[in-house]
Amino acid sequence: MRENFRPLVALAAGVLSAGSLLAQSQVVSPTPSEAVSRAAAAAGGMEAFNALGVVEVKIQREEVTQDGTTTNQTKAFFFLAPGPTPGRTEDPQLKVIAADDGTGGWAVVDGQPDARPSTIYMVKRLITADLFPLLLPFSLTWEGATVTGVVPAEAGGKPVWRLTVILTRTFFFTPQISTSWTVDLDRRTFALVRAESPATDLGKGVKADGMRFLWSDPVRVGNITLPGVQRLIGLDEIGREMSHSRIDRNTYRMLPAQAAEKLFPNPIPPAQRPKMPGIQPPGQPETKPGG
Repeated sequence: MRENFRPLVALAAGVLSAGSLLAQSQVVSPTPSEAVSRAAAAAGGMEAFNALGVVEVKIQREEVTQDGTTTNQTKAFFFLAPGPTPGRTEDPQLKVIAADDGTGGWAVVDGQPDARPSTIYMVKRLITADLFPLLLPFSLTWEGATVTGVVPAEAGGKPVWRLTVILTRTFFFTPQISTSWTVDLDRRTFALVRAESPATDLGKGVKADGMRFLWSDPVRVGNITLPGVQRLIGLDEIGREMSHSRIDRNTYRMLPAQAAEKLFPNPIPPAQRPKMPGIQPPGQPETKPGG
């Protein structure tokens, strides 16, 4: 009896194991809209984020390059939720103030108006490059960002929902930042885990590291949660971590609604503002104010 029983036990164990594997393989992924909605809810809710009004973000940035050089920078951003524009950035080291009230960008460099026509559209893209990862998952709802798929995956041994995010070609100020990202959400709570963009190679020796974003030290801003610390790790062309890294320590402040009247509108007299050419070439210059 015992000898005959052993094969039955083995068979039953095999069936249970196969059933477990089959159940894992049949995990039903949420739709892109469901994933974004639940991620936003986990951070306080899209409605609460949109109700923030004008927000000031001060960033203390420490970056270590691949050769070990350390640089420090202080920057400030302002945005009217949901962002990225109306938005404003201030860089005291470069003596640059730039903003876009939603109708076009302007910049003042060391007290002088930036007369380049590219400033009109580049300022929004410059602000977007910094605020997009910092304001995830809310920024997934911005114009130009599309979540095209959600699949189960693992990140650092943690089960996650991996969102594939496609951004428009002109989403950022430079093509060196990839427009194909992944964003990982905790599979149980939908809390933000990490985001990545791959390294780019534009040819002719123009390359840029990939990026892995991680967040910690959450803080409450109004009724939502944003990261007090954002870590950025460089990735090589096959996704391995590099010594190139950055730490942003962020502080937030909600400003009264009337602050928008002073922060975002163009203060440059109309006669001194750059004029857009009648026809824009396909490849627009990738320059930053003050660059």
